[in-house]
Amino acid sequence: MRGKKYIAFTLVILIFILGELNTWNDEYAQVESFRGASLNQELFHPLIAANVNETGAMTLSIDGSSYRNQGDGLYLDESLHVLAELSYIRDIFACSARGTDESKIVLKRNGTSYTFKVDATEYAVDGKIAEDGSTVLNTTPRYMNESYYLPLEDIAHLFSFGFSFDTQTYAVSLDSTLATASKLPTSYDLRDENRVSEIKDQGSQSTCWAYAAVGALESSCLPEENLNFSADDVVSNNNYNRTAEDGGDYRVAASYFLSWNGPVTEDSETSESVGKHVQELHFYTEDDIDDIKWAVYKDGGVSTSIYVDVSTDTLTGSSYYNKSENAYCYRGNNSPNHDVVIIGWDDDYDKSNFANSVRGNGAFICQNSWGTDFGEDGVFYVSYYDTNIGKAAVSYVGVEDADNFDKIYQSDLCGQVGTFGYNRSYIDAANVYTAEEAETIEAVGFYALGENTSYKISVVPDYSNTKDLIQPVEVASGTVDNKGYYTIRLDQKLEVAAKHKFAIVIEIETPDCIRPMAIEYQADDLGTEVDLSDGCGYLSKNGMDWESVEENYDANLCLKAYTNKVK
Repeated sequence: MRGKKYIAFTLVILIFILGELNTWNDEYAQVESFRGASLNQELFHPLIAANVNETGAMTLSIDGSSYRNQGDGLYLDESLHVLAELSYIRDIFACSARGTDESKIVLKRNGTSYTFKVDATEYAVDGKIAEDGSTVLNTTPRYMNESYYLPLEDIAHLFSFGFSFDTQTYAVSLDSTLATASKLPTSYDLRDENRVSEIKDQGSQSTCWAYAAVGALESSCLPEENLNFSADDVVSNNNYNRTAEDGGDYRVAASYFLSWNGPVTEDSETSESVGKHVQELHFYTEDDIDDIKWAVYKDGGVSTSIYVDVSTDTLTGSSYYNKSENAYCYRGNNSPNHDVVIIGWDDDYDKSNFANSVRGNGAFICQNSWGTDFGEDGVFYVSYYDTNIGKAAVSYVGVEDADNFDKIYQSDLCGQVGTFGYNRSYIDAANVYTAEEAETIEAVGFYALGENTSYKISVVPDYSNTKDLIQPVEVASGTVDNKGYYTIRLDQKLEVAAKHKFAIVIEIETPDCIRPMAIEYQADDLGTEVDLSDGCGYLSKNGMDWESVEENYDANLCLKAYTNKVK
């Protein structure tokens, strides 16, 4: 609302100035009418665009439903054309889209490759530019603030999506009714896309979980950024106090990233040099084979757990491993004990390549952490029919620069350890924090414990007691498709005074889930050391009556807040 007021004020001032400069006599109006229209656009449009971009006034809907994180990742150029950051392009059009060298964007969809150049309208399809001029965009792609943008209307038309943009309300609408459906290729290998990080060697330590997490995260940043994150820092600075001998799993790594403990680059001397902020993770199970493929295709490597025969030397001599083909398949009942990174797949990988009888063809291409002497330069093939492949799988979807927010407020340093609910699919929850400075609440983070989780986020900017939780200010709502952790940018950003308490309130509903709220508590299996003194969380069955989660359940809520300083 505030942004639209700024825009309206700017327009009023401009109209006044133009009126003063123009005598508006009939002769002038006749001679200069066309030129005046052009002049108005040259003056108005850049100012309108600047205000819209600054205030995040644009909204996006797809098939009538609001797209989450409104305004973030959308850009209005000086001619009022809408551009979208590549994470939006990947998500909306179910494609692979990556930028390189600050000059080129490669988009792949349904077996076709599209190559766009920054600040140029011509593009190539499968390496060729059409002679008839059909491979020309109306708006040029951009590279801004270390991110790549494609013109949304051009890409929508390319894949038969309907597109409209209301220049009065700054609402973008997409319609997929007639769109060509996106399909996965039968084989895909991130190595061919320059999206696989350096093969590392964990040595004799029980740190595969940290190496897999770092490898997947590095892959998600490629090819735009070739980063080398420290697995040792994940081990030494995780919130569970796990050591190199203790082992760990995806939950330990996820909490390390989501609490902003890391990641830290290998050349950093201290953990204060956090290289990125992880803001969104998706979780998968062994039943989500196609979803895992989509995650690899769009977002890069996916860490996962498998079982390996650790009594053998890097699988040499294992009855489950065919060394000559670098092929592995375990069909027993043992629980996972090793983490790797899925970097591709081959639906036609012959089942005869595996050491034992397998029901069908197909394998995931996996990056290991046993150095380049293992497998195919550190890579091997795991059958789709392996008992554990896909279990505890994680994709790193939202990886942002470390200056995205000034401050994180949290009480769940160990992240999701368990779940809570009132034996039904919905619950109300609230966390209370004290602002260190005068700040603006920019975003809220939470776990969705199942697919199609709906949420309504509200804020109490000046909290005193639980009565204030009954009528908070609603600031965002929507639905997320996948199980995972999400950071939701708020539609309305409220200011909080220094040293004042504020509350984040969420109404969350997850279909077929009787405990839809993620919590942190003392769990002996992972040796968590939960500090209940840092939390002030409340739960409610009806949004009216609230109970303390720390006092009644010895737990903290997984509900974070992200803020910026008031300037």
